[in-house]
Order: sequence, then C-alpha cells, then structure tokens
Amino acid sequence: MTMTEKSRLSRLFDPRAIAVIGATEKKGRIGRIIFESLKRSGRTLHPVHPKESEVLGCKAYASPDSLPDGVDVAVVAIGADKAVAAAEAAARKGIPYIIVVAGGFSEAGPQGKALEERLANIPKDYPSRVLGPNTLGLFLPHENIDTIFVEHGDKALAAGGGVAFVTQSGSVGVEALGLASNTGFGMRAFVGLGNKCDLGELDFLDYFRRDPKTTCLAFYVESFDDGRAFLTAAKEASADKPVVVLKAGRTAAGASAVSSHTGRLAGSDKVVDGAFRQFGVQRVFDDEELCDAAKTLSMLKPANGNRVAIVTPAGGYGVMGADHVETARGRVELRMAELERATQDRIREATLPFAACRNPVDITASADDEMFGASLDALIDDPNVDIVICTAFFAPPAITDGLIDQVARRAREAKKPIIAFTQYGPFTDDYLRRFHERGVVGFPSISRAVRAARYLVERSAILEALGAKP
Repeated sequence: MTMTEKSRLSRLFDPRAIAVIGATEKKGRIGRIIFESLKRSGRTLHPVHPKESEVLGCKAYASPDSLPDGVDVAVVAIGADKAVAAAEAAARKGIPYIIVVAGGFSEAGPQGKALEERLANIPKDYPSRVLGPNTLGLFLPHENIDTIFVEHGDKALAAGGGVAFVTQSGSVGVEALGLASNTGFGMRAFVGLGNKCDLGELDFLDYFRRDPKTTCLAFYVESFDDGRAFLTAAKEASADKPVVVLKAGRTAAGASAVSSHTGRLAGSDKVVDGAFRQFGVQRVFDDEELCDAAKTLSMLKPANGNRVAIVTPAGGYGVMGADHVETARGRVELRMAELERATQDRIREATLPFAACRNPVDITASADDEMFGASLDALIDDPNVDIVICTAFFAPPAITDGLIDQVARRAREAKKPIIAFTQYGPFTDDYLRRFHERGVVGFPSISRAVRAARYLVERSAILEALGAKP
C-alpha cells in the first residue's frame, strides 16, 4: 500500500472484505452484534474465533494469521488485553485498517496506557492504520457499513446524506445523532475517534474534505493531536465545505474531565476560540447545536446578507422570532428585513384583511395553504430579504398537510434559504421528518430556526474572508 492510499483511507470506507475478531454465535456479545450488523453491507465477511468453526453461516478462522488475503478492515471486538495481540497479528497479515473497539487503555491507568502504546507502534512497524482504541468505529449509511454496537438511530439515518460526523466521544456522537435523526438528519459517515492512538481528527478532515459525497464536516473534539495542522487543513477545507467544531473542555473543570476521559490534556479555550475564527471554523457549544449547524450547512447555501423575514399564522411566535433575530449574544448579527411596500401589498391581496403585512408577517390562524405559499413568494421576491423563516403550523383549521409541499417547492426553487419552524404537539417530529425528506431544513423551536439563519450568515462571512465563492 502506497503512502497516498494509506493517507486517503479509501479502503477503510470502501472495504472489499472485513474481518471481525471476536465474532461469535453467542447472542448479546459485542462481536456478534457487530458481525450481524455488517452482514447487511453485502461485503465479504470473515469471522475470527478460536473455538467456533462457523458464525452466522460464514466460515470462521481461528486467528488473524489464518485469514485469506484481500481483507481491508479488521474489527477487533475482544477485551483490551487480547485485543492488542490480535491487532498486531492483523497487521502482520497485511490488513491495512484495524478498528479496536475495546476500552481499558490509556483512560484506565498505567497498565492500559502501556497496551495503548503497543497499538500506537503498529503503524510504525507495518503499513497498517489503527482506529481507536475505545471506539465505536464507523457507520456509513450509504454503504450499510456499521460497527456501532449500541442503539444509535441507524434506521432513521439509513437514507444517508452529506454530513461527515467525527467524534472523540462515542456516546456524544450516538446520542446526539439519535436525537437529530428523530427530525431528519442526512449523514454521510460517523467516525468514532476513541483514544486516537493513530488515526485522528486530522486524518478524517483530510479525507472528507476531498470526498465528493460529503457536504459538511462536523467534529466533536476534546483534545487536538496537532492543532496547527488541523487548523491549516480546516482553512483549506472551509473554502469548499463548512467545517463545524464542538470543542469540549472549555472550562477548568471541563479540561480536567477531558484528562480523565481520554488521558490527554485540553488546550487553552481562548486560544482555540481565536484560532477557529481566524481559520474559518464555525464553532458551536453543545451537541444540539453541532447537529443543527451541520444539518443546516449541509443542506442550504450561505446567505447573501443578514436580513431575515418571518411569516407566521401565530403572531406571538413572530414577536419572539424578531427578538431572537435582533439579539446576537456574541454571534454574527441578524436584523429584521424592512419589506418593500409592493411586498406588503402582495401579501395583503393574497391573505385576509386583518393580516399584519409588515415583518414579521402574521397571516393569522385563519390562513390556508395557498395564503402561506403566496406570502412566501412575495418575501422571496423582495430584494430586502436574504433569509425567510416560515412558521409552518398545522393546527389552524384551513391548514393541511399540503403546506409541506407549498414550502418544499419554494425551498427547492428559491435562491434564498428558507428555514421552517413547526410545532404540532406529539406529531412535531413526524412533520419535521416529512419536511426533511422533501429537502426542507426545519426545527421545533423558533430560537433554533433563527440560530440556523446565523449559521448561514457566518458561513457567508467565512467564505468572504477566505476569498472563496459559495
């Protein structure tokens, strides 16, 4: 394997054959869960177990040394003490990528740290790369490749999408994505970094910024292996694709927790914050925001300005939306658009006499689907409007499910981003999923919808600073 192939990670994400070390017929074991999940990929699978001759209909091999040639990925799903020897055997066999899911390494004390050092030496002695240890591995919806052995919303994410989600914490990744998948989230790939004894955030930043299926890169990171190199690569990537980072360990208590969690030190948060701004990285501060930003930036183009128009059948949400728009809280500024008189006249003619046609536009709870559509058309055509937030409520009596198509058609055709906000009691998630399936970015609160608008304005500012075009 050449260095180019080694650095590009192509066979990790598109393997010809996969070995699962620790695969077993025994239900409930991690090796069994992973092997059973990987069978859906359609790739050639080789179970490795010293005492079983067959696993789920596939011939089993006693050790990595006895595997046939052509295996691109070995998933090591056994305890830490045996995992290292198995990984070394896989490397001797010439397997280019080894995923070690076991915990109990540097995060567990001196003995575990010594084991991790042996894993870290594998790439020095063999042309193999190691992901982990203490990792959930990979989930690639487009390829049906999934090594995550805990519940993670895989069925909801199965349609795939453009977000490459790289996380140092497996639990943060799967819980955040599981929640995001309830309302629609398009994922290209999930990568659990684990303890990063070899492969780290820089390797995956380099791969996904070149990957044509990836439209946005999202990272949860607690420590950087080489912060300067990551920032340099992120700046290059950001000229083409959004790079969003949740850097945990901002406070003294958080930094101490990072050391306990990963065995590594977190850097100064002030330095991190300034560097992100300088190098075109969009910073977020919690897991919800990480998913919201990635979803928005992967589906919508940057805004051409910061002027926001809101259309709603519920005046109170228009008022709250205006407050959120005009309150920056340290983020990029937005402002409420001043609608042209012609725009207000169009809305007045298409709606009801008592509708409020200035921004925020309140077409009232007596509105129907067509009034929504006509109001959206007027706002899209107004040169003073850069972003439209549509409060799509389904409780008003004349509103039907047809409103989804009214919004979706305009979201597809408009040259301005349209963001939906909807709430409908226990049916909210279902309606947001239906919006997502039709290509509409939607959220269950007005504050999150306005925050999504900020991401688009931030992205535009980054591109301008980098001298790049959307």
